Amino acid sequence: MKFTFKLAVLILAIGVLLSCQNKTEKTESANTIINEIPSINHDAQDTFYQYSIWFAFVNKVFDGNLTVKELKSHGDVGLGSFDFLDGELVMLDGIAYRIRENGEISVGKDDDQIVYADAAFFEKEDSFLVEEPIKFTDLASKLDAKKKSPHYFYIYKIHGQFKHIKLGGVPKVERPFTDGLDVLIPNRPVFDAENISGTLVGFYCPDYIGDINARGHHFHFISDDKKWGGHVMDFESSSALEVQTDTKTKYKFDLPVSEEFENVDLSKTFHYN
Repeated sequence: MKFTFKLAVLILAIGVLLSCQNKTEKTESANTIINEIPSINHDAQDTFYQYSIWFAFVNKVFDGNLTVKELKSHGDVGLGSFDFLDGELVMLDGIAYRIRENGEISVGKDDDQIVYADAAFFEKEDSFLVEEPIKFTDLASKLDAKKKSPHYFYIYKIHGQFKHIKLGGVPKVERPFTDGLDVLIPNRPVFDAENISGTLVGFYCPDYIGDINARGHHFHFISDDKKWGGHVMDFESSSALEVQTDTKTKYKFDLPVSEEFENVDLSKTFHYN
């Protein structure tokens, strides 16, 4: 009788131990699954990101330390310039294109470095058509009419057919940097194209952004066939423009970590469209 009782107690104890082990394994398994699910940074989804500041770029800080890979962690659309002004940058759908001063277009490598950039994760909030063919000088007023407020930041993807488009590049520079953007931009390489379709990637900053970023609208272009691109200087559309917009209410910027930035004289001013 005593033996039977002891055996029953032993069997019960073993059962309890196996049950606890099973629960522990299930808990560890569940935690493993949870840890494997990538976390979503909701702040990043609603953030306008910028690398360097406009007046550093104006004042000959042409050597950056932001890589293409790092830029992609801050957005899937963007614009800017590569190190030593070796090409304009336009990022669309997570692909960073480099447009060199001779018009050559290539896809930026992950370790390619960038001197200045704006980027964001594009989440379409609104879309509309600019139905009648328009000129570039009329685009801003069409976009302004749809803004919730001029005090927010806006990202644009605008697709259409263009009767004519004029694009600007940037001339590659070498050390020592002698000329700033006030000299380089008026003498920039210019590309003209006729009857071409493509996408304008645009960023809007309110006037109060001051010297941190370029105020107002700033657009870069990439053609559908990826053969033409650059900073938008002028255009005339030949069909309706399909406009997609995204409003951003958070703003973040990282500064270059370099002696050039630490010692730059930011006194020179320059704005362009």
